[in-house]
Amino acid sequence: MARIYKQTTIFNGRATGLRNLWEPSTEYKGKPQKPNWLFSFIVPKTRGHWSEEPNFAGFTAAANELYQQAMAQFPLPQIVWPVKDGDLPPEHGKPPIEWARNHWFVSGSSSSVIETNIVQAGVPVKISNRALVKPGDYCAVGMALAVNGNTPNAVKIYINSVLFLGPGEEIAVSNSISSSELMAQAKAQGLNVTGFGASPQPGFTQPAGFAPMTGSPAAATALPVQNAAFPSSGFGGAPAPLQPPQGQFATPSGFTPPSGFPQR
Repeated sequence: MARIYKQTTIFNGRATGLRNLWEPSTEYKGKPQKPNWLFSFIVPKTRGHWSEEPNFAGFTAAANELYQQAMAQFPLPQIVWPVKDGDLPPEHGKPPIEWARNHWFVSGSSSSVIETNIVQAGVPVKISNRALVKPGDYCAVGMALAVNGNTPNAVKIYINSVLFLGPGEEIAVSNSISSSELMAQAKAQGLNVTGFGASPQPGFTQPAGFAPMTGSPAAATALPVQNAAFPSSGFGGAPAPLQPPQGQFATPSGFTPPSGFPQR
């Protein structure tokens, strides 16, 4: 049976993990592994369960389809979903992460380079200067969901593409490369970094139209989606995924992104 992938998009995210977005991780727990590109982000928490969140409408629909088509042999409460509640401790005995409070935390990876673009003057362009973005900036993420080959009751997230929509208040994330490190690297490469020309975005308004990434036709999706099949509590962390077929961004109705980053 062919492996099932469900393409989806999440908007209204804020980047938290950038260290391995461009430079892959080559080891896991001290042991060598194949190159693995990683990305993580948070999404505001306004409901008791992620499946009820308007911002997760497309994700919830894709997750439900995957469950019905490939995981229905397991009771729904036994499924390990790749969304974490930022108000809960990340590990037993540890306190919740302060910057993740009141948010959902989502992470995924890819076995090949993740397509990464930035909005400038309302147009998505490939990022040429990594110092332009930082943890906390707003983003939209294209991904695919699939069953974990090693854990058949767990769902993997495969990150296909990241689109940075506009600057946001910086988040101090320990496992991400810092702005000072990026600035030093940029200067070492002879880049003229002048900084952001816009104030931090206060947030998003629910929905109003979104410009897809270059070469990716927009497809309509409905918001919001409420799925009674999902439990009101209980979810797990994201396993480290491989690379599925490339996905596309879908345009949710009524989405209003930030104005983007200034041109350089």
